[in-house]
Amino acid sequence: MDGLLPTVNWCGHEITRLCVGHNPQKGTSHVGRELDAEMSEWYDPAKGKDLELLDLCERHGINTAQFGGELMHSLLHRYKEQGGRLQWIATLYDQDGEDFEEELKTILAVDPKPIGIQYYAGAGDRNYFQGRWEESRDRVKRVRDTGLMTGVGSHLSQVIAKIEDEGWDVDFYQTCFYTVYAKEQENRVDRDNETFDDEDRDRMTAVIKGVSKPCLAFKVLGSSRKCGSIAEVEEAFRYAYSNIKETDVVLVGMWQKYGDQVGQNTSLVRKIIGG
Repeated sequence: MDGLLPTVNWCGHEITRLCVGHNPQKGTSHVGRELDAEMSEWYDPAKGKDLELLDLCERHGINTAQFGGELMHSLLHRYKEQGGRLQWIATLYDQDGEDFEEELKTILAVDPKPIGIQYYAGAGDRNYFQGRWEESRDRVKRVRDTGLMTGVGSHLSQVIAKIEDEGWDVDFYQTCFYTVYAKEQENRVDRDNETFDDEDRDRMTAVIKGVSKPCLAFKVLGSSRKCGSIAEVEEAFRYAYSNIKETDVVLVGMWQKYGDQVGQNTSLVRKIIGG
C-alpha cells in the first residue's frame, strides 16, 4: 500500500490533493451515450468493480471521494462495510421538481456521513441563468445549518467570482476547468451539446488563484479529452497544479477498463507535487 498523497487541511479534515470523482461509475462520460453505457456496464454494482476502484484509490494514497446520488451513497456504505475508510464530500443536486429538504435528509442519513456537502454546479448555474440567484444562496445557507463543511460549485468562472465578491458563508468552491455549456451566451444550460475550450480553464484558474477559499478543481482532464497519452495526462495535471493554490485539490473520475488509471494518476501527482 502506498503512503498517503500530500494533503491539505479543510475545516479540520485532511484531504488528499487528488480526490476520486463519480462520473465513470454513474455512466456519465461527457462524450456520448455509447461511452456512457460502456462505463455503466463496467461499473455494474453486481460485478464489484466499483468497490475495487475505491480500494485501489485508498491503497494508492487517496483518502477522499466526491460523490453524489443514491448509487454512490450505496457504494460508500458497501465499501465501509468491507472496511473501507475513504471520507467523502456529497453533492446536493437540487433538481427542479425534486424536494430539496428530502434530498438533504437522504444525504445526512448516509453511513458513512459526509464530511461536507457541495451545492451542485449545474443547479447553481441554472439559477444564475434564470435570475434565481437568491434561491441558490438560501440553499447554501440551509446546507450550512447542517454543521458540515459547506461548498458551492460552478462551471462558470463569473459565478464563483460573484459568490466571492458577495462573501457567501462557504468553506470551499468546486470549480470546473471547462464551461461545457454550448448555450452559455443564451443564458441556459444545454447538456446535450457540451464544449471544452482551453480558454475556459484559463479564466477559471485565474479566479481560483484570486479567491480566498480553497477550491476543488474538476474536469482537469477535459472529461477524457486530455487523455490521449500518458504525456498528455501529465501535461494536464501539471497545468492544473501550477494554476491552482497550494490549498486546493484536484478531482478526477477514474475508469480501470483499459488501464490502471488509479496507479497512473497517483504516480503522476506524486511526481508533480511530491509525496
